[in-house]
Amino acid sequence: MKGLSISIVCLLFLVSPLAGLAQSRVGLNYGVHVGWLNVGKEEAQMYIGEYGVNSKIDLQYLLIENETNYTKLKEYYNDDFSLYELPQKVAYKSTLSIGGTLQYYTTETFAIFANAIFASPSIKNGTFSIKLQSKTGSLSNEVIEHGSITAKENRFNFELGIHKAFKTKTNILPYLEAAACLSYLEVKSHEISIGNVKQNISYSNSQNSTTFSKCGFGGEIAGGVQLPLSEKFYLYAGMSVTAYKFNIVGQIPFSFAKAIDFKLLL
Repeated sequence: MKGLSISIVCLLFLVSPLAGLAQSRVGLNYGVHVGWLNVGKEEAQMYIGEYGVNSKIDLQYLLIENETNYTKLKEYYNDDFSLYELPQKVAYKSTLSIGGTLQYYTTETFAIFANAIFASPSIKNGTFSIKLQSKTGSLSNEVIEHGSITAKENRFNFELGIHKAFKTKTNILPYLEAAACLSYLEVKSHEISIGNVKQNISYSNSQNSTTFSKCGFGGEIAGGVQLPLSEKFYLYAGMSVTAYKFNIVGQIPFSFAKAIDFKLLL
């Protein structure tokens, strides 16, 4: 995120000579959105593998109480085993976001906007471990085998808000935005892998569903600068923070997503 922030500053420096090409923005403007999204880590807790409010899978059941998987692993390692450690710091990898935007200016500096944005984050740090039983006569003889939990999501975010730019002596204008947000989270893939066991997770949030999905809502604040690239095209570059509430993970009121955003409007 820090490197991308520096890139924004460099980009603005390079295009600043074009800032004298201003054209009235009053009326409907439309364009594309490209960003770099860092999803809040709170929803990733549903992948840690500990049965209960905060997880959608149970590694104890999948590896030990599930007779098929238990037998396969026992034969693979030629030893009995127990679940040793769950993933400790599951979070999301930063990812690209793309979408479209509509912006209706009532004046040169005030607009109502709507964004539709898609991102596909995946999790990181999903390593768990088992301990083999017959080689643990002392601590130094413990044999630990590692496995992984992987997951990938689709997220569709919809934002409706207001945009306020502030006049300066040039056509490079700082702006602030505030928006109400709706987000649809869908688990695209979810898998555990250890030894000779690789299993796709099929779970549901209703009796008739074999996948997991959830709608969330929240609010966003953003800030940045806008400037003309030509008589018709405007570039918007900024950063945003969004608070979402999905009610997936217990006792966590909101998750926070941070993003670096670029919009090119016509």
